[in-house]
Order: sequence, then structure tokens, then C-alpha cells
Amino acid sequence: MDEAHGNYVIKPLNRIGRGGFGYVEKVELQNSNGGICGIYARKVFALQDTSYRDEFIRRFEREVTYQADCLHTNIVPIYIHHLEGDTPWFVMDLAESDLVAELGSGKLTIRDKLTAIKMVLQGVAYLHDHDYWHRDLKPQNVLRFADGTYKISDFGLVKNADKKAESEVITKVASIMGTERYMAPEVFAGIYSEKTDIFALGVLIEDMDLSAIPGIDDLITKSTARKPTKRHTSVHEMLHELEKIIKGNGL
Repeated sequence: MDEAHGNYVIKPLNRIGRGGFGYVEKVELQNSNGGICGIYARKVFALQDTSYRDEFIRRFEREVTYQADCLHTNIVPIYIHHLEGDTPWFVMDLAESDLVAELGSGKLTIRDKLTAIKMVLQGVAYLHDHDYWHRDLKPQNVLRFADGTYKISDFGLVKNADKKAESEVITKVASIMGTERYMAPEVFAGIYSEKTDIFALGVLIEDMDLSAIPGIDDLITKSTARKPTKRHTSVHEMLHELEKIIKGNGL
């Protein structure tokens, strides 16, 4: 059923994904005069389990607020959102696939993979520069768009590092979310920082299967060091090392 929202009309086309907290659908966006603005994706909160429903809704609202605040080429933008009622939603660009599918296709060249890594690092560096920790970095949350750009998505676990701006009150929800493979050791003790994102980035780079490139394993090893103090000091440092690897190998 078409839905009017401000100066726009949203026409749902078909569902393209579903998770534990709702679903994603392809929609056509029209202006109030009937002109077609384009095809987008809409993420809708529709949690069936009512145990922590209110907490999940607050987390969804925070996801929208923080993601909409991040304007960067390698972060999925949010254009329209509706945060009232039991089924809040937001509209974003429609992706062609995610990094999992791209890697699974076997079509990515070494240069493609290095370009994807660079784009992901640039997006996360922006987040950290603006005092956000993503806390759920993994290939599933890196989307690929028609122009070949990779962008970070899914801000469901994002935290504002500025304690004055945010109070972490959704501890029960946070304790059951995330993907273990990409979690730094200190996460299991409830400790988060930019270094936990750096650990996840190291594992994500490992997923790219680029060990044959001199320097990549060193980048991964330092990023995924067990002790946070042994990891890269920042994502900018990781980017600098990646650039040296690319240049040093003529890629």
C-alpha cells in the first residue's frame, strides 16, 4: 500500500531481506505530484518478540539518528525517516549486493579487494573522527552499489564515544548482539573503543584472502593483536599502511 510522508509517496515493491528486528524492502519514491524520484531501500522495524521491544525501538531510533548524521561517500546515507509508532522506518540507497556476496562470487580481483578495503577504512576513519564506534563491522554490513562504491551500513550497535552525548542503557540488548568472529577479546568483558573496531577491520581484511600480497598479513596481525595497545593507533594509520602496501607492490 502506498504511503504518504511529507512531500513524498512511498510505494513498496517487494521485500529483499529480513532479520530478527524487521525487514528491508525495495520501494519506489515519488514526489507529491506523482513524479518518480527513484528506487530505494526501506528498512522497517517489525520485531515480533515483545520481551525487549521498547529497548530495541530506542536502539533503532538511535541507529537512524547516528547514521543520518554521517555524511561520507563510504557510509550509506539516510534520506527520509519516520520514527513514530510501533513500526519506525528509514529510506536509504538501494545496494546491488554486500561484501559477502561479492567475495563469494569469486569475481573480485586483487585490485578490487584492495579498493574495497580502502573504502571501508575511509568510512570507519570518518566515524571515529566524529566520535562514533560502529561495533558491528563485518562483510555483511558493507554494501556494494551500482557505481562500484562500498559503503558501511547497519548502525544498530553504533555508540557515541562522547559520554555527554549518550548514556549506554541498553545493556541487555547489547549483550546478545554482534558476531563473535569479529569481536575483540575485550568486548566479552563489555569494553569498547576505537580499538575494537580496528580488530574487526583486521578480521574483515583477513576475509579478503590477500595473504599473497606482501605486507597484508602484517597489517592483519597488528590490527587483530590480542592486547588493544598492540593494535594500530587509529584507522588512519591502517590506511597509511595500506597505501604503502599498494604502492610497494605496484597495485
